[in-house]
Amino acid sequence: MSQITPRPSLRKISSYIPGKSIESVRREFGLKEVIKLASNENPLGASPKAISVYRKASKDCFLYPEGSSPELRKALAKFHKAPQESILIGNGSDEIIRLFCEAFLDENQEALTSQYAFIRFRQQSMMMGARIIEVPMKNWKLDLEAMAGALSERTRLIFIPNPNNPTGTYNSQKELEKFIRHLPPAAILILDEAYYHYARLEKDYPDSIPLWALRLPNVAVLRTFSKAYGLAGLRVGYVVSNPEIVGWLDRIRMPFNVSLPAQRTCIAALQDARFVSKGVSLNLKEKMFLEKAFSRLGFEVVSSACNFIFAKSPIPGKELFQKLLKRGIIIRPLDEYGLPFYVRTSIGRRPDHLKLLRSLESILK
Repeated sequence: MSQITPRPSLRKISSYIPGKSIESVRREFGLKEVIKLASNENPLGASPKAISVYRKASKDCFLYPEGSSPELRKALAKFHKAPQESILIGNGSDEIIRLFCEAFLDENQEALTSQYAFIRFRQQSMMMGARIIEVPMKNWKLDLEAMAGALSERTRLIFIPNPNNPTGTYNSQKELEKFIRHLPPAAILILDEAYYHYARLEKDYPDSIPLWALRLPNVAVLRTFSKAYGLAGLRVGYVVSNPEIVGWLDRIRMPFNVSLPAQRTCIAALQDARFVSKGVSLNLKEKMFLEKAFSRLGFEVVSSACNFIFAKSPIPGKELFQKLLKRGIIIRPLDEYGLPFYVRTSIGRRPDHLKLLRSLESILK
């Protein structure tokens, strides 16, 4: 028996469970065609302009990238009308979440988030030995009033995913403005806006970067290139915040954390607003179609501001997941969130949805 001993906090943490891959389902069930509706990926893929740049940039893959992604930071600074010093690029938003926890959390301190919020907030906070407080939701939304009541002098990080994964719900500008008035001076509010491009169609959804990230000393906004830009495989996210906060994160950022092709491709993706608009429009149309179809089949659907549907299944989520796998369709059961009858289904294209619905009708007969 080995005497190797990890950090005590590591024993309390379970591994993150990603959505099942297409290749693994092909191998397991001997299938040629597999539809993946589990990881909220863009059904349109990536912008052709971005792909063209990626192919050219891949020729330079033998070179180290510039460590701080200066050209991408410059492009984002122009896009958001923000100082470059207010922006940090990460290997996906996951890396930035980890940097926040490593930089600002310690034992005897607290991180605050919501029940059923993105599971990485809990995992990384606990890794640092901090206490994680998860406030119960109210009607599947973050209860910001209750979260304000849970703030204390030990609170250092507050994670608010807006909209939230996996529930798809969001908090309005008015609700967030009220919450921000309660922020302790030593705490940082992190608004994770991975699904911003879809949620901004909602009239009361906030434009958080100019409203708060560029005006207040302790608010940070996370965005990603994985969803609306269709670049999940490149793993690029970024944060906009007070330059002092960004400076502390940059101090512990891994060198060369974002590849050279990824940096150049994201610059091109940022410039293709038409592609993003096309994907958002398709998502809205197909989401409305799928929500109505799920409701007809007996699912309890929660209204979503994202590119996925969160719903209570007539049968246990894992059972439904396994039966769909055999038919070459991947969705996401939510047992790891303590929601054994709930599933999350990404919004795809109409042919994929029709195959999913035929399979569901057969399974639920």
